[in-house]
Amino acid sequence: MKYAYITSGTEHFLRQILAEHPTRNITLLQNFGDSILLEETEESTVFKEGSAYRINHSYGEMKGHGTVTFEYLHLRSEEAPIFQKLYQSISLKLHEAPGLQCTQLLQSRTESKYLILTFWDSGDAYQHWKNGTEHNKIMDLIRHNSSQSGFSHVDVYHFPEYFHDEK
Repeated sequence: MKYAYITSGTEHFLRQILAEHPTRNITLLQNFGDSILLEETEESTVFKEGSAYRINHSYGEMKGHGTVTFEYLHLRSEEAPIFQKLYQSISLKLHEAPGLQCTQLLQSRTESKYLILTFWDSGDAYQHWKNGTEHNKIMDLIRHNSSQSGFSHVDVYHFPEYFHDEK
């Protein structure tokens, strides 16, 4: 089974982790205020702290540049099977979105929390999707099928990385 691990820290510290593990599938993602590392592996992570997720669904491939969104969704345990089935139908529409590179549905290893990762060609492609009719239909489906669930927040990052810190 494949897992995704996320850790955060200063840019300098995260770049040290990257340098110490050049053969690992680790990606540095940044926005104007934060830097995080995303590792995908079937092995144990090299991160000492962070969040662990099981990759439940994956579609497409990263192109090595663009924008990635992290949409955090909290569910009651009895709603998880309903959401997973709903996500299968939702993902069919999502996969048709212009500018989408890949998607991943991640499930927390410790709680009823899901994370939907979407990798886009650009921030504009994501905004176009988010403001479009298909996204609104998906949000209506989630609201209709999940009485207690909801997105807690959305984080947006960019890749490849850029330098915040001066060396």
